[in-house]
Amino acid sequence: MNCLGIIFSDMQDWNITELASHRSVAAIPFGGRYRLIDFPLSNIVNSDINKVCIITKSNYRSLMEHVGSGKDWDLSRKKGGILIFPPYALGENHGLFQGRLDAFKRVLDYIVSSKEKYVVLSDCDMIYNINYRDVIDYHEKKNSDITAVYTRTNIEKNSSIHKILYELDDDGRADDILVYPITKGTYNVGLNTWVMDKDFIESLIYDAIARNYKDFSYDVLARKVHSLRIYGYEYTGYFAHIDSLQSYYENSLGLLNANNLQRLFYSKTGPIYTKTKDSTPTRYCTDANVKNSLIASGCVIEGNVENSMIFRGVKIDKNASVKNSIIMQHSAIGENAKLDSIITDTYVQVTNSRILLGYSNCPFFIKKYSVV
Repeated sequence: MNCLGIIFSDMQDWNITELASHRSVAAIPFGGRYRLIDFPLSNIVNSDINKVCIITKSNYRSLMEHVGSGKDWDLSRKKGGILIFPPYALGENHGLFQGRLDAFKRVLDYIVSSKEKYVVLSDCDMIYNINYRDVIDYHEKKNSDITAVYTRTNIEKNSSIHKILYELDDDGRADDILVYPITKGTYNVGLNTWVMDKDFIESLIYDAIARNYKDFSYDVLARKVHSLRIYGYEYTGYFAHIDSLQSYYENSLGLLNANNLQRLFYSKTGPIYTKTKDSTPTRYCTDANVKNSLIASGCVIEGNVENSMIFRGVKIDKNASVKNSIIMQHSAIGENAKLDSIITDTYVQVTNSRILLGYSNCPFFIKKYSVV
């Protein structure tokens, strides 16, 4: 497809400080064997887009290790392929970029030199399975300047949400756009994904430089909603927004629901790809007891696991009990330990007979390399 894919790895890293303190948002583990970057990358590949750049902000080592040359997404190629932009200073501004437009300024030469007609922008904190061909066809049909992908959903909490809400007319054109409002109800919630012509995005960047605009949401979408042709494309499949530790916990355990799992990973749109690991199958010992859980490869299960997500290489010793919890890669749960509503980062060791209890509305988090 004649399209360039641009993925932002860390646009909202301040919301998930527990998980993103030593890694980019894009590299956060999810779903037992995936990273958040796998979802936008797979969407791009399944849409036959073969040129992708990832704009990083900080802590990008684990992201680079995971993505590598892009081979696992069929992006290791002579023409096109994948390119990761580390953060770098621009002229008078020696700090990290302060918004999406500010990030564009730093990769302007790359965008200008690209020959593709369209550009797809995507973040890593939104999880969904879509084919961008349909979005681009809609973009062409409406002769749109910007086409935003949204889903119709209910917002229950009357508090500040890190979402963009679109009010659309009968033709699908945006009448009003609310950025991070305090509200509740049923809204058209943006998936932080937009399609634009490459020439148009270049003009946006030049205008942003001239006016010192930095934030795409406020300075373009909300400010110019009436002067630009901004249309909404409705997505009706599974989606999850990872904007806090609580939402990470809820959406992770939400995959234990077979319907959610089917809609995300077995969609007609295409599979979700990830880095290949040559690990052994999980070994379930004689006394192991597992109920309603997702367990990745390379684990050794001797204890009890219920309503939990277990990542690769985890060891759960005899008589240990893990309930309603997320145990990330290469962690070890000692004998007779009891965990309920816990999130462990990678390489955590829980000692024998340790009791750790959280709450479903406030899970207890254990940071990487901890011994508790």
